[in-house]
Amino acid sequence: MSGNPAPARAAVIGAGFAGLAAALRLAEAGVRVCLLESSQRLGGRASSFRDPRSGADLDWGPHLFMAANPALRSFLARAGAAPELRFPPSLDVTYRLADASSPGGGSRAVRLAFPPKGGRLGQAAALLRWPGPGLGTRLGIAWGLSRLLQREMGEASVAGLLDSLGQGKAHRAWFWEPFARAVLNLPLEEGSAALFARVVRESFGAGPEGAALAVPPAPLGAFWADRAGEAIEGRGGEVRRGRAVRGIAVEGGAVRGLRLAEGEFLETSCVISAVPPPALLGFLPVDCRRAPPFGGLERLRPSPIASAYLWLDGPCPGAPFEALVEEAWHWLFRPGGEGGPICLVAGGEDSVAALPRGEAELSAQEAAGRLLPGRRVTRALVERERAATWANGWEEQPFRPGAVTPLKGLFLAGDWTATGLPATAEGAVRSGERAAGEALGLPRP
Repeated sequence: MSGNPAPARAAVIGAGFAGLAAALRLAEAGVRVCLLESSQRLGGRASSFRDPRSGADLDWGPHLFMAANPALRSFLARAGAAPELRFPPSLDVTYRLADASSPGGGSRAVRLAFPPKGGRLGQAAALLRWPGPGLGTRLGIAWGLSRLLQREMGEASVAGLLDSLGQGKAHRAWFWEPFARAVLNLPLEEGSAALFARVVRESFGAGPEGAALAVPPAPLGAFWADRAGEAIEGRGGEVRRGRAVRGIAVEGGAVRGLRLAEGEFLETSCVISAVPPPALLGFLPVDCRRAPPFGGLERLRPSPIASAYLWLDGPCPGAPFEALVEEAWHWLFRPGGEGGPICLVAGGEDSVAALPRGEAELSAQEAAGRLLPGRRVTRALVERERAATWANGWEEQPFRPGAVTPLKGLFLAGDWTATGLPATAEGAVRSGERAAGEALGLPRP
């Protein structure tokens, strides 16, 4: 811990999951906290925008929340958002794949539903009953999952981990690839095995009910971000939208305040930075940027995500989300129910997320034609975030910094910091609360 007394006043830069979690924890402790967000909207990369043509609020990218996310669920509860988030009793995922053998082409959807009870035997039984891949593939997945839960793995990449578990092409396409992409947003050869294994153990370790997935019931901005801002203000904190930070003022190795746009100076001796690495480096004095841990931040790499919203000429019934098998796009969401647009999601530099917008749109329309026969796309809207996630590669892990820095009064938060988890909402919330705890001088959990 920091060893310092709790500050009377603190500033938090950035209003994503990490920044809002840090600011709420400080406000709950009675600190006069000022949260600064350069955008007019809260939520960072987990927020929404208004589509001018349809008038609907759409997410920059659909999110899946996991039941075994204690920090996230506690944060949502304190922000007043948790009651609307409904988890199924256990992991329940529908897989969709194009099926050229169907008359006239088409697709089929197969469901994998784990029982909420029964432990690992129940997990194995669910995999064996799964009507998707062949029996040999299902047996191999069950064996690989059991081994992963039972022992530590020393491999660096997810691909190496799966090799050691005997998981071949079919095992990966049906089971491992969708989840690895969802939590790491990287190719299997680049993603960190340690991060992926920890997510699998935290979700499946106590039984498959921990791996249950839920989609937010409303656009992300209204569902959680705006509520979190209101919760901070309700506890005496201040939330400033559209307030860009120009720099962190440092004197004698200690924080003295923040330089804001238009020459404003915010005096404070406690700052939590909850922005991505390039923004943080831009805030620091030049002579601090090469010193540890800041000098290693340039080794952290971003990875893109693309979301393709497709409006169809008729209803598209199905599960709220589906994993796509052997497609360029990885997930299909139905954010507006049967009558709204669908959303195809892909991530990683090796995916359609890295293509020019026009090519990504064409790919999405072609995928919809294969997966949703009988429906015509009437409109397409592709949104891309080139730096959607950070620092999930196995080579990057030594350069992820902790919450405490050599500059007195400066603490770091963000899903890219050393949380032990990938760049997920759970990791971001944990990082924000850890940074707030260090600022408050609390013992580490």
